[in-house]
Amino acid sequence: MTTKLTLSIDSKVLAKARRISKLRKTSISAMVAHYIASIREDETSEEPLAPLTQRVLEIGQKVKPVPADWDYRDELADIIEERYGAK
Repeated sequence: MTTKLTLSIDSKVLAKARRISKLRKTSISAMVAHYIASIREDETSEEPLAPLTQRVLEIGQKVKPVPADWDYRDELADIIEERYGAK
């Protein structure tokens, strides 16, 4: 049994759907139904992260947080004084 459904869709997307359905010799309704049927219900909505991004996040979790009172200018001044004897 099928049930009629009304969708709101961007006109450019609709035009693309019409072109594709014509090429595939099927209806837009059939394409939508096929797409929804192909989605696993237990799939997460998030796409997996790229390996490099995953690695950066892993490294970031191991780094200790910066103290709230830390000022990079003091740190930089100490480094300059240590290296060049100037402040």
